[in-house]
Amino acid sequence: MTMRLSTVLGFKRAKIRNRIFTLGVIITGMLSIAFALITFYGQNAGNFVMSVDSAAQQRGIILSTEPNFRVPSARLMSDPISEARDMTYSWLKLDEVQATYGNYVDIDFDYVAYTFYIMNQGSESVDVNYFIRITDIYNHLDDGIRILVIDDGVQTMYQKPDAVDQFGNLPTYPDSMPPGVDFVSDSIVVRKLFTNFKPDDIRKFSVVVWLEGYDPDTTDDILGGMIRMQMTFSIEGL
Repeated sequence: MTMRLSTVLGFKRAKIRNRIFTLGVIITGMLSIAFALITFYGQNAGNFVMSVDSAAQQRGIILSTEPNFRVPSARLMSDPISEARDMTYSWLKLDEVQATYGNYVDIDFDYVAYTFYIMNQGSESVDVNYFIRITDIYNHLDDGIRILVIDDGVQTMYQKPDAVDQFGNLPTYPDSMPPGVDFVSDSIVVRKLFTNFKPDDIRKFSVVVWLEGYDPDTTDDILGGMIRMQMTFSIEGL
């Protein structure tokens, strides 16, 4: 039987009486990965389609769920996750996430996990930008979520900056949790650039999103919260 982290901790402040939010993921247009909520958009599948970045597509930048790019596609869609519960980083099954092509479903815990590959099938080396942007938010769900990006095996965990409590203290987290990198702004989670992406080069990404139960902002106040984020790749200078 799966338990909520708030139940394990016994924290009143983190008591989540019901499941909190629903998430889906879609990668589209050769250059986009996005997270959406089924109740927010009113679609049965809970996913949405992004437009193609034509400049990057013309330069040969493509996505696939498989490293051999046997079936490259302009749209890669995960199964949506409905009614996700609070959990924590140490419960993530990251080896399994990274070993899975595309959508990973954890039978024990609720989180979005998607692994994909980006390839340069063009004829010249390029510098590639990517950023994750929050496009819609409801009930301050961004206060408690974590976004883990595993870029060619390197993990970085992003979060909204923590606020101090009434005594001026920042929250503490388990030693097993990696340090969080603050969002760039209220709407931008991260901006990054990787350079000299040569023809036939392949880069692997896994993106994981969950509601962090150790975060003091994970309270009943965010019940029913929803979020939509978009991760976009583009060629520097275009």
